[in-house]
Amino acid sequence: MSYYKPNFHHPKLPKNELGFTVTDYDGAVSTLCAGCGHDSISAAIRNACFLSSIPPHRIAKLSGIGCSSKTPTYFLGRSHGFNSVHGRMPSVATGASVANRDLIYLGISGDGDTASIGMGQFVHLIRRNVNMTYIVANNGC
Repeated sequence: MSYYKPNFHHPKLPKNELGFTVTDYDGAVSTLCAGCGHDSISAAIRNACFLSSIPPHRIAKLSGIGCSSKTPTYFLGRSHGFNSVHGRMPSVATGASVANRDLIYLGISGDGDTASIGMGQFVHLIRRNVNMTYIVANNGC
C-alpha cells in the first residue's frame, strides 16, 4: 500500500504571523488505525503550533516506543525528532534540553511507556523540572 500526500495547497489558505499556512505544519501521512485517537492528538498539536506561530524548526519532538510514539511522524515534518527506547524518553529529553536550551521540547508517550516501564524516568523528569511539554496518550494498555 502506498500513500501520496500532495505538495500543493490552496493559495488563499490563511497564514499565521510568520507567513506559514497550516499545511506547513503537516508531517507524513498517518499509517495508524482508522479512528485512532493518536491522529486527533497530532492534529491538535499541529493546529496549536500554527495558531501560536511557532516556527517548526524550533521544536524537538521526542518519543518512546509504541503507537503513541509514532505520532511525531505525522505532524511538524520540518522539526527535529528522536525516538528513544521503551520508557527512556525522559532521560533523552533531559540531555537534549541541557545541550540546546533554544529549542521547544515536546515529548509524546503512551500510558505503558510512561506509567509502566518508564515511571522512574518520568518521576525524575518532573523532579528535574525539565522545560518541556509531556503528552501521555492513554490507549488503555
